[in-house]
Amino acid sequence: MPSMNRCRSLAAALGLLLLTAAACGSPEPPNLDSPGTTVVCFGDSITYGIGAGKGATYPQLLGERLGIEVINDGIPGDTTEDGVTRLDDLLELDPWLVVVELGGNDLLDRRPAAAVEDNLRTILETLLDHRILPVLVAVDAPLGYDYDDLFERLAKEYRIPLENKALAKILRSPGLKADPIHPNAKGYEILAERVAKVLEPILVARRKVAA
Repeated sequence: MPSMNRCRSLAAALGLLLLTAAACGSPEPPNLDSPGTTVVCFGDSITYGIGAGKGATYPQLLGERLGIEVINDGIPGDTTEDGVTRLDDLLELDPWLVVVELGGNDLLDRRPAAAVEDNLRTILETLLDHRILPVLVAVDAPLGYDYDDLFERLAKEYRIPLENKALAKILRSPGLKADPIHPNAKGYEILAERVAKVLEPILVARRKVAA
């Protein structure tokens, strides 16, 4: 039978383990208490909905799934640099949460990865500075131009949510594409579903903050 001192030592070790596990848990994303009022999908032709049928864009499907209004602020052809130039217009929409889907056109144009990273940092830091929560959608790189762990690094550094699998799955599956670079209606449905899974706990957490 273990001694009393040994039991106390085991209890102390267990307590320390539990405290460490709690400390290593995922922190809440920033700006849940944002004064903004809208949810915006900010991006390029994939956000806009090229290749989708009527009413099948991923922002519209996302809003229907979550039961909220989602503003589609996608512009076909936009690069991350174009996204930087549109930030003032984005802020005019009074967002509290912005889903950022940019980088695909940079990829097609073979723009330097360092420039893409600088532009994304400008976008994310501007949103965070305005008390807005950014959510990143990672861009797949099937053409040999590798972003490495760019989106994962940015999400970790800024402590923001990331959806990093949907576009890779869609754009590597012929049955989910309308053309070589755009999803079809089924592809957009999957993208909306994956982004919704990221946003659902955020909406719950925001309601708790506002209560």
